[in-house]
Amino acid sequence: MGIRLATKEDLKWVNEHYRKVGFVPSNLENETVALVTYKNEYAGIGRIVYLHKEEAELGGIYIVEEFRGLSLANELVEYLVKETNKRNLKRVYCLPFEKLKNFYEKFGFKEFDLKEDTINRKVLKKHQWCRENYDENVLLLKL
Repeated sequence: MGIRLATKEDLKWVNEHYRKVGFVPSNLENETVALVTYKNEYAGIGRIVYLHKEEAELGGIYIVEEFRGLSLANELVEYLVKETNKRNLKRVYCLPFEKLKNFYEKFGFKEFDLKEDTINRKVLKKHQWCRENYDENVLLLKL
């Protein structure tokens, strides 16, 4: 198992898999995209989208079906959380399906208190879109 940052040459594979699950394509302009490999094959992807210098969204976590059950998502999210820590971001958002709440809590993510927390407008708009367009409930978490 290995993790490395995606390059422009990797974008075709990345976006092909994001398309399969209905995720927005990556372009590397305001993102850090990480690739997980397993036995020298692409096994998964995840990304950090920078909203501005103090805030980002961690997401786009996808493990190719044949590689699921190998704890690759754990390694990937841990890697991405470390990347956000290196940048000293004030806030990192995550919009997972509700069934993944416990998974993300292991990495320090917590639910927003909508009465007390200020939320980035782009993230709030995306959260509303997700809730309207996905069959599963989507949470709004912060690191």
